[in-house]
Amino acid sequence: MSMQPAVFNLVLAAGDNPFAGTIYQAIAAAIVFIVVLVVLKKMAWGPILTGLQDRENKIKGDLESAEKAANDAQSTLKDYEAKLAAAQEEARQIIEESRVDAQRVAAQLKDQTQSEITQMKDKATREITAAKEQALTELYTQAATMSTQIAGRILKRELNAADQQAIVDESLAQLQAENN
Repeated sequence: MSMQPAVFNLVLAAGDNPFAGTIYQAIAAAIVFIVVLVVLKKMAWGPILTGLQDRENKIKGDLESAEKAANDAQSTLKDYEAKLAAAQEEARQIIEESRVDAQRVAAQLKDQTQSEITQMKDKATREITAAKEQALTELYTQAATMSTQIAGRILKRELNAADQQAIVDESLAQLQAENN
């Protein structure tokens, strides 16, 4: 004798037809099916559908957030590009102003240097003229003194200081008149 359970014997005893059985068994199977269906709907499909709905909402929210972030990034990029262009324009203006200022300063330095050179030339010319006149005066004075001494020796007489000065002044006036 075999040790198989009684239910297995019933199924085998019913024959080869799987739908064989009583109407009560069919109703009981339908009730069990409906109960299992209700339990699965409440316990499994409801949470699964709720989870799927939540996931779909989260994905939609993430997509909207990503799209908003992309729009914000695009806006920020445009602002950055505008600020960069403004900064480049400002830098160009500063460089242009610096170039103009450098040219102006160079022109001022050139004018100032030219003015200083002209002043130095004028001063040197005045100094040379004054030195020349002083040298000529000293030369005339020495020549007049020597001429007076020679004339005094020739005349064998000695001139006094007042006579000598008068002759020197007269000789200087005569030499200056001849040079002019």
